[in-house]
Amino acid sequence: MHNHFLRYEQDFREWINAGFPDISPLTRDFITHIQSRNEKKSLWNHQEEAVFRVIYGYELLQMKRELLNIVTGGGKTAIIGAIMAWLKTCHDIHKFLILCPNTIVRDRLEDDLKDAKVFRDFKFFPPGCEHYTNELGLHILEPGASPQGILENGVVLGNIHQLYQSNISGKRNLAYLMNYVEKIAIFNDEAHNTPAPEYDSVLFSLSKKSKFRLDTTATPDRADGKSPDSRMIYEYTIEDAQAEVPPIIKNIVVYQPEIGLVQLTYTNPETGEQRTIDEMDEEFEKIEKGLSATQWVTDLDPMRKQIQIAKNRLDEQIRRAQSIGKGRYRPLLFVVAICIKDAEQAWEMLNNEFGLKTLLVTEKSDEMDRDAASQLGKKDSPYDAVVSVLMLREGWDVPQVGVILLLRKFSSPVYGQQVIGRGLRLNVRDEDIQEICAIIDHKKLQHEWLWDIVGAKVRDDIGQLELFGDEDLPPKRKPQILVNPDLLIDILDVEEGEDEGDFLDELEGVEVEIGDFPQWESILDGFQYGVGVEISKVEIDAVTSKHLFGHNFIEILSESDRSSIHTKPKEISRDEMEDMLKKNIRDIGSALLAEEGIGSFELAYFYGVLMDHAKKKLLNNSTVGLAADENLKHAIRHRTTIYHNFRKLPGLVTSIVKYKKGVHNAEK
Repeated sequence: MHNHFLRYEQDFREWINAGFPDISPLTRDFITHIQSRNEKKSLWNHQEEAVFRVIYGYELLQMKRELLNIVTGGGKTAIIGAIMAWLKTCHDIHKFLILCPNTIVRDRLEDDLKDAKVFRDFKFFPPGCEHYTNELGLHILEPGASPQGILENGVVLGNIHQLYQSNISGKRNLAYLMNYVEKIAIFNDEAHNTPAPEYDSVLFSLSKKSKFRLDTTATPDRADGKSPDSRMIYEYTIEDAQAEVPPIIKNIVVYQPEIGLVQLTYTNPETGEQRTIDEMDEEFEKIEKGLSATQWVTDLDPMRKQIQIAKNRLDEQIRRAQSIGKGRYRPLLFVVAICIKDAEQAWEMLNNEFGLKTLLVTEKSDEMDRDAASQLGKKDSPYDAVVSVLMLREGWDVPQVGVILLLRKFSSPVYGQQVIGRGLRLNVRDEDIQEICAIIDHKKLQHEWLWDIVGAKVRDDIGQLELFGDEDLPPKRKPQILVNPDLLIDILDVEEGEDEGDFLDELEGVEVEIGDFPQWESILDGFQYGVGVEISKVEIDAVTSKHLFGHNFIEILSESDRSSIHTKPKEISRDEMEDMLKKNIRDIGSALLAEEGIGSFELAYFYGVLMDHAKKKLLNNSTVGLAADENLKHAIRHRTTIYHNFRKLPGLVTSIVKYKKGVHNAEK
């Protein structure tokens, strides 16, 4: 997914170094507050960086749909909490909707948001605003729950299916949000799911109410090639997290058995046909595309040998947890199978042959087993291992997963990273302890591309009885840093459905002229503003009313009923008109600068140019404070004309900044 923020990196760094200019005083106070480290919990550096980027994108670049690509275990929920606190404190937004793809993700978020836990732990609200914490009660969207909780609580959390129009509960929940909530901010966790048609339809409906949307994910690029329609502003990768001190995530060590010792073969139980791993590529691709359920089962001998290696790694991880972790956690084994029959076979072997109490989670599992999966790793959980068939991926976050056994191949980078991500979360935070996640892989699965992505250390030719120690720890990696952002080349986004060849053919021979206008003042003097048109009266023939939750009847008001509808238009005070014009001019200036790629540090100067222009052309050469009421109204009515006049000549705004003239009317 294209990083839209790269072109702004240099301006962004200068903005931070300059002390966060050109933002509201409330936002500056908020930034100062979160930069102060409190005694309980503070944001990590990358979390703070993400918050700054969101603020910069929203207030200075007018980005309303932003995306953060943050590695699993990188603390996305804390970032979401900080952004909520900022929007509530500084932008008068008091309703927050968090959407997620499934109940596993929802339950994890609920743990952090219940009783405003994340806000209290991090003390996100500045002094004097602490009472806002009490307004952030949590309502869970779930079948049978009353939608009244949407109105009574500040945070609404739900599986996206609870807003789908294909069910009564979803229709009702969406209707409440659309009809009874003035404005909201939307947060999509695991946002790579948003391109799904119904999910996208819900977001489109809510866009009418949404003032801001933040998407978060560790894998923005999907297996089908689609990506969210938000703008990615930050990438914090596995490599970045591994370079931190203290660590942010576990290091990954891959153990590959001797090929001669473990020869991967698969058998079809119905036909008895046997295949080697090299002949199974098409089957794995079908599984990930959801085209068919495979009947191929890993043969017993290679499965048993790989489980033995995984059991040895688990024993090592348990000893490591006792020594470096001081017994604060108990490592788990996570087995990823090719199909349900394969998973059942592995489950039986782990329980009966290796003595590991194992949980089986597949699409056939009942609710009790799925609940047990969410409790894995906790003190009262009896399990040593869990076996799954692509059921436990996004949102299933159990830090105790210390060993992952792959009994199948990944064709998609998305699925591969999602599964490995289950073992990245640390058990011990804020201490310089190098925890590892041990992956049992097979060379024939050809996962070298995946180990390059996640920065793994690979040990091959492993025997069944080999044991290892701290020599497995990989060296610290250095993060990649953008050195020359001015040399970046912008790449046009191709909209879905466009044929790239036709698109380029249409551009052939087309020249876009970017003008250079040293004498830009004469151009501004030539702009024309006619008489504005204003609707002063509307005659009502009839009014149709419809009950939202009634029996779908329609009532047409009679002639005699219409008089009760007429209302006197609201009078706008002089102060309100002045303030409205100034805000309109400032917004126009911000938009025009952003469109030509100019940082908002030029906003004060450009605002003065626009105000001088309005004074000459619309305010009868008077300042805003001295202009007649009619002239103020005239200028307000022509705000869109001002915007279109300035943008109809590409390069004009750049020339105004490049060839600065004396400006006398930059009103404070």
